[in-house]
Amino acid sequence: MPTDLFYRLSYVKQQHIIDAIKAEITRVPYEEFSIYNVVHQCGISRGSFYQYFTSREDIYIYLLSDYNRLMIERFIQSLEEHDGDYFIALEEAFRFGVRMLCYKDSKIYRQHLFCNAEFYQRIWKDNDFSAEKHPILSQAFRLININKLNIQDEEELKTFITICMATVARECISLVLNNTYEEVACASFMKKLNLLKRIFQKQE
Repeated sequence: MPTDLFYRLSYVKQQHIIDAIKAEITRVPYEEFSIYNVVHQCGISRGSFYQYFTSREDIYIYLLSDYNRLMIERFIQSLEEHDGDYFIALEEAFRFGVRMLCYKDSKIYRQHLFCNAEFYQRIWKDNDFSAEKHPILSQAFRLININKLNIQDEEELKTFITICMATVARECISLVLNNTYEEVACASFMKKLNLLKRIFQKQE
């Protein structure tokens, strides 16, 4: 993830660096990614760049996290609109995410960015949903209406969410790497979501 120093840059300077990074990701796969090319395009020194990002892995995880952030924001919006209904919100957030993964940025960029499933898994490597660790996810966690779920307590809820996030992550990675159509990706996800509903959705 970027350092605090990166976030203290002006938005224009941040975007200039990110645009250079995205251009390099689009140009070559992960193994050939060159920080030299990025700093040359930005017109900054290599030392300055490492004050903003500590490694190539940090860059990729940050950009992957941005996709996550947008999906979670959509998830929160859906929770607010549907009385905390987790399954409605998850479906709407996934469909929103699929549209991003099909149409946001270029196809080559997306394929190179999602080249390593390990990076995506590292973003959610545990089920710590604390505000300190994941502030935006912590906000979503508080909005979930647990009365609509077959969940006994908060620990079960955390485990349940972890299962759902792992399912979403696998479907998203598969979508990008296999160049799946939007309709196919949603149909595949809905089969898994409907199974989870039969287990975890409380019947009226």
